[in-house]
Amino acid sequence: MSDYNSAADIAEKQLEKISPTMCYAKWAQVSLHLTNGKTHSCYHPPTHDIDVEEIKTNPSAIHNTKQKKIERSMMLNGERPEGCSYCWNIEDAGGRSDRIYRSGEYWAQNARKDIIASTETGNVNPRYVEVNFNQACNFKCSYCSPHLSNTWEEEIKKFGDYEIMDADQNYIAHNNLGYLEEVGLLPKKLSQKGNPYLNAFWEWWPELYKTLEVFRMTGGEPLMDSNTFKVLDYVYENPNAWLELSVTSNMCPPKGMFDKFLEKVKKLEEIQIWESPRFNPGSGNNWYVNMAVKNFALFVSLDSVGKQAEYIRHGLDYDVLTKNTNKFLEQTCNTTVTFINTFNVLSLPKIKEYMAMILNYRTQYCRENQGTKYIAIHDEYNTHPDFVVNPRQRIWFDVPLLRYPDWQTAQVLPDLEHYLTDAISFMKENPVDDNFIGFYDFEIEKMERNLVFMKERECDPIAKTNFIKFFGQHDKRRGTNLLETFPELHGVEM
Repeated sequence: MSDYNSAADIAEKQLEKISPTMCYAKWAQVSLHLTNGKTHSCYHPPTHDIDVEEIKTNPSAIHNTKQKKIERSMMLNGERPEGCSYCWNIEDAGGRSDRIYRSGEYWAQNARKDIIASTETGNVNPRYVEVNFNQACNFKCSYCSPHLSNTWEEEIKKFGDYEIMDADQNYIAHNNLGYLEEVGLLPKKLSQKGNPYLNAFWEWWPELYKTLEVFRMTGGEPLMDSNTFKVLDYVYENPNAWLELSVTSNMCPPKGMFDKFLEKVKKLEEIQIWESPRFNPGSGNNWYVNMAVKNFALFVSLDSVGKQAEYIRHGLDYDVLTKNTNKFLEQTCNTTVTFINTFNVLSLPKIKEYMAMILNYRTQYCRENQGTKYIAIHDEYNTHPDFVVNPRQRIWFDVPLLRYPDWQTAQVLPDLEHYLTDAISFMKENPVDDNFIGFYDFEIEKMERNLVFMKERECDPIAKTNFIKFFGQHDKRRGTNLLETFPELHGVEM
């Protein structure tokens, strides 16, 4: 954490020399939504449209859009783009925002020269790219939406909208297909072959890949999309020792897809000898002995444990998720697993058990995989040294706060606060040791920030009413039972 803050200190000084509103992420980071032709830099600004005509001659315009170039110009001139209000609000309150933290990330620092050379009008290759290729998903998580899951979309087509009202007794359009289509969130009715945004991505990909450092595939469920496997094959055939490659998965894809994915990741761990233009350029000695990527990160979406996890993420089989996660950790080495708990009101009852699960994974997989040695390839010309995977933490977790829909935030039922307090106490009783087992201070701080979020304001009574309405309809449609699955809710004021 001290290194993270030190990097931010350096970035803050760099940015201030350029302008008081400069942010490297506007150039070096992008999230691409290729189902509906939307893009944004980091995840804080709202998405905006990609110009179909522009990408016909400049495929990089799926990132280097006209709107971003306007916002870059504003930043260089000390002005504040409206879409970046998340950071401006934090800074106006006296805090340090993600504008600084993200600019201090290694991938942003490595892009500095290109950013300065491109100015606001030129094109630049981002170093951090997150992409969702389509909305295909076999889950319909309670807080999700039809534009991110075709299974959700099918339910709305069958049963209609959930009848959720605002304070003026107007329907909230959270899952209304007409509204989602009107605002451009629903996937466009395009085949993958005829999708201009996807075609532009693959046209740009060979050039983008040359300097790519972080590449994340999200969804939907990425393991249900052929483009995910196309990326994995490309990386194997074109190794990049600077690349952090990752997939976010529900770990319960349709039959056969997980094993196919696992075999692809295992291939990425094969030791290869290959030429790299980024290694010792111009020396005539640019061969490299390594795996195909710097590391592979698997992000596992999981908001609770057992039956409660299955209720929140409808379609989940908790035993299958556990089996697949264990198989991944046992059969790979140059990998990490990060559990993503989209922290919502239904995460609370089992949050201590969730932390115990993290501790168990760290106990099981952070000892036996330390210092794994691979025998490197030897040929008639060179004898290459053994390749060693150094000891490190393989198990991570994050608890990003759910803020919408508001009837499922952690603030809806404040009577559940004590479950979070107990979990924090459990984490403090198990500090991390030299074997990477236990909890880090910054992880405890994240949980404490979630507790502050629960306490910072009283729950909106409309949100509480909508909680009851939503899950009543949820149970009727899906054959579930909230109070049976969450007995902790008995006696809670609703």
